[in-house]
Amino acid sequence: MIPVHVVSGFLGAGKTTLLINQLAARAGQERCAIVVNDFGVASLDASLLAQHAPVREIPGGCICCTAPEGLVPALSQLIAEQAPDRIFIETTGLARPADVVDTLMRSGLTRIKLAPTIVVVDPARFVGNAPPLLRQQAAAADVLVMNRLDLCSESAKSELQAWAEARYPPLAGIYPADHGALPVDALEAEVVKGFRIFSPKTEAASTEDYVVESRVWSAERVFDMGTLKRAVTEAGLERFKGIFRTDIGWYLFQWASNHLEVSPTAIRSGSRADLIGEEQQRIDSLIEVIDQAVYVQKEDPENASLALIDPGGWEIELTRAALAALPEQVADVAALVPGREGSGVMLSEVLALSGASKDVAFVVVASDGMTTEPVAIAAAQSAILVHSYDEAAYPAEKGGPFRIFVPPSDGKTACANVKKVVRIVVGAPA
Repeated sequence: MIPVHVVSGFLGAGKTTLLINQLAARAGQERCAIVVNDFGVASLDASLLAQHAPVREIPGGCICCTAPEGLVPALSQLIAEQAPDRIFIETTGLARPADVVDTLMRSGLTRIKLAPTIVVVDPARFVGNAPPLLRQQAAAADVLVMNRLDLCSESAKSELQAWAEARYPPLAGIYPADHGALPVDALEAEVVKGFRIFSPKTEAASTEDYVVESRVWSAERVFDMGTLKRAVTEAGLERFKGIFRTDIGWYLFQWASNHLEVSPTAIRSGSRADLIGEEQQRIDSLIEVIDQAVYVQKEDPENASLALIDPGGWEIELTRAALAALPEQVADVAALVPGREGSGVMLSEVLALSGASKDVAFVVVASDGMTTEPVAIAAAQSAILVHSYDEAAYPAEKGGPFRIFVPPSDGKTACANVKKVVRIVVGAPA
């Protein structure tokens, strides 16, 4: 299996410099290859890195949104032509690394394995009024690299260090870097996979009356959000902290003082939970419920339907005929999204059935459990939900039964899209 690292970081953080240092340190020991995602046609990063390793470039926008379909072919080509021992994917400075990891997880490439996600952070940019995207990127790290330390204050470095040390689950590594120089073994951290059980030792007197246990599940398992929330709320534990891949995306669960908070997370290494309670039976009962709370997608290719769902309880099943009967139909999606095929309906018409206001967030769920980031309904005004092809069901090989396209804008030729759509969750935590 070929380890694949996503290398991310905000604009100017030092991703390319870090990669050049890694390639130099591994020269003669490993055959590395790189996928570079550049914004424009200048290909500056690709040109710099090509001096050190084989490079495949994906231009035209971020592979996390406007150009995700170029990533898998680029990886396949690299593997076939170069037979590398390790692959690095350098994203643009405005990419969401969690989305790139999601693309890799659903790629179908059997010769690759997810290696630690590396995020390079400039502490001076992190403190104060930091761009929200910068913090999203840092939150997706398995290995966080604090770079450009010669240009930041000690207080900025300390603040980033404290933030990183408080992350849940703990990061695999936090490294200060001198001009992107990172120890080679920093990338060998193991990304948690599979299922394991362990009970942390609690030797301190303050924990002697409590049971403390942890569980970890594979990243492939998809849990039912509603079942998880009910189970944690009713378990009667002192403390519960967990990250789960649910049917509406990846979420952090925190239960304390009889209150449950659920919020999106960029961590993708696997679902896990830490449980603290006074009774072993309560912990065992909750774990049993969680183990059985797997989301099962109902698929019927001949009579496919799209579920419009509110986490509070209601659900609307929309058949292809029902979608075709809505207002604002698009007879030929190619008129709005060049190069695409099929007919559909404006997504705003589907979302209007929920009765929710335009500032309410929604997520789109694919049949393999992958989800989009929560976005406001108002942001979906130009999106198209394709439901038919030549007056028949939209075929699976084209991304059916339903597929969403967002037309290109601002002069870009690429478009964002979601294949194999089966659910739209309105009112998801944002």
